[in-house]
Amino acid sequence: MGSELPAAAPPQPKRSTAAAAVASRRIGRELWQFWLDPPPYCRPGPSPVKDHFHWEVVIDGPAATPYAGGVFPVDVWFPYDYPFRPPKLFFKTKVYHPNIDGKGRMALDIFQDNWSPALTINKLLLCFVSVLFDPLLDRPTNRCIAKQYKHEYEAYEEKARAWTQKHSSTPIVSHYPPYAVIGSTPPAVPHFPATAARRKAVASSASGSVSSSRIPLLMKDESIWRKTMKFFQG
Repeated sequence: MGSELPAAAPPQPKRSTAAAAVASRRIGRELWQFWLDPPPYCRPGPSPVKDHFHWEVVIDGPAATPYAGGVFPVDVWFPYDYPFRPPKLFFKTKVYHPNIDGKGRMALDIFQDNWSPALTINKLLLCFVSVLFDPLLDRPTNRCIAKQYKHEYEAYEEKARAWTQKHSSTPIVSHYPPYAVIGSTPPAVPHFPATAARRKAVASSASGSVSSSRIPLLMKDESIWRKTMKFFQG
């Protein structure tokens, strides 16, 4: 069974009825789009959405990562002045990852300098999935995990897989509203290239050099996250 982190609503500014009504309409459209065409590895949570400003999504652990096979419920809280401020997303179970802290928050540039009202929850979730594939090691929330990822990737992968099994292995059945027209085929899963750590490991193995776990990994390649952001921001 998974063990969930304590959930708490983030602080909201004083609610403006007019602004909240505009935000609610925008969120309603994004919710409908999420039901019809969810991002790869993402799907609705187990309960009906009764409040546009708070809903739950599920991220299924991406293949070719230590999170594969895991089921990660994520709380989504929208501010009353959305989309001018970004939503808050919290993983509800413990995740062993350089960019996810003990409260389930993922550190992303999008929550600071790169947010744009043109972004949507679907795009934001795709960015979350890209960071599960390829951590942002230049902005970790846990430096010890980031250091382990760089220099002892095999140990990192083993522990991340163990946490996934311990905390995020409980199946979750998604709730779709009966009036939503769901496509008969699942969303296309994009090809995410191997992370720099794995590319280095393959190169070391092929050349017969020392084990990759002993080699400091220099993350020179641009992360999937930043490539994704550049694509969304045009």
